[in-house]
Amino acid sequence: MTRQDALMTLGLNMAAREIDIRGAWRKKAKFFHPDSPYGDVHAFMQAKSAYETLIPPAPKAYRVQAGSRAF
Repeated sequence: MTRQDALMTLGLNMAAREIDIRGAWRKKAKFFHPDSPYGDVHAFMQAKSAYETLIPPAPKAYRVQAGSRAF
């Protein structure tokens, strides 16, 4: 998935900042979560993939080094 496709999936434009991306992800994830009344697994997984494309997870070394302080 390209950055542009990921932004379109989350309903954002190219000028979106990280905070905008996180907010859009939370909104989509809450709405499409399989346990919600409007649950749609396919849409939820698309939103998750878009989020992971735009904001890659923190490296494992950082998580290990930061320990419980990071979370």
